Amino acid sequence: MTDERRGMSRINVTWPITVITDKGMIEGESVNITPSGVFVRSKHVLKENETYQMIIKLPNKKQVVVKGKLVWSNLNGEERSEAFSSMGFSFVKVGEEDQRLLRAVISLYGPGGKRAKER
Repeated sequence: MTDERRGMSRINVTWPITVITDKGMIEGESVNITPSGVFVRSKHVLKENETYQMIIKLPNKKQVVVKGKLVWSNLNGEERSEAFSSMGFSFVKVGEEDQRLLRAVISLYGPGGKRAKER
């Protein structure tokens, strides 16, 4: 299944992600991912249009480091107790090896987020 708006496969995942901010590191979870961006859910709130370094922990015990621009958020920097922040990042910098690894893992998992051999 291809997301026609973005032109590439989007897979549903639950991979841990660390976002590095000027105030420290925050933890979150990726909800879905493509080679060009990621949807993240976190208890922490970030501001839109800022670029953050992120560490995405892949299921194969490897990780990729990317820089992503926060293009949308359901809270856009507003602190609300008990609310999860949902955020969409567009990758602006991914090293060649990290891009290769990310594409390989994404292609191994299908749209439902299951490994090809589990489907």
